[in-house]
Amino acid sequence: MNTTVNASVRLLLALTGAAAAAVLVLGVWPTVLGPAGLELGRGLAPMLTPQPAQTVTVRPDDGFAARWQAAVPATHPVFAWQDTADGTRDAVTGLPPVELATPTMVLSILEPGWPDRLRLAGPDLAAQALILAVLWLLRRIVRTMPAAEVFTAVNARRIVLIGLLVAVGGSAVQLLGYAADKAVIARSAAAGVVDVAFSFSVAPLAIGAIVLLLAEVFRQGVRLRADVDGLV
Repeated sequence: MNTTVNASVRLLLALTGAAAAAVLVLGVWPTVLGPAGLELGRGLAPMLTPQPAQTVTVRPDDGFAARWQAAVPATHPVFAWQDTADGTRDAVTGLPPVELATPTMVLSILEPGWPDRLRLAGPDLAAQALILAVLWLLRRIVRTMPAAEVFTAVNARRIVLIGLLVAVGGSAVQLLGYAADKAVIARSAAAGVVDVAFSFSVAPLAIGAIVLLLAEVFRQGVRLRADVDGLV
């Protein structure tokens, strides 16, 4: 039995470790060092995947119709560019250039400054931190299996914390991302022409609620076990 348990523990630890490594390599690394993130690598850090420009999903705003009609002929971009003494700029506002892909309505922020990079990368880093925290808590629970100490109040609290991280943290990251994207658009050449398309998934709330329900069942199991041990 101990051999089977130890093998299961090693497998679960390996899986959670591999998941954490994937988040670090495919998520945190390019977000911190890549040109589509904070660009702290300054082109020196190798990226495992191509790094596109930072993008925001948008919807038409009040000034979209006029800007669209001004893009004549129809093949001209909505946000035309021009070369100036300060480099390439938006032809209408003189701000750093942006590019709108239609009909997908995805806006590329081509030359984000440091504040905009922080705003765009912040929600991604927060989401990755949440995933790593959940994986760490799961590893702590798995490590209690060999000593047959899984059903404890400590593990019950860990499961509750996982549920809260998923439900509250996952929802907060979505709202943080929306606020960050809105601030970036307001500072760009696209201000007043397009706005951020708001979307909110209830999946984190639903998953978190399920985990919290399981945590309550787990807690009741811990209590019953303590009662039984007290009778023996």
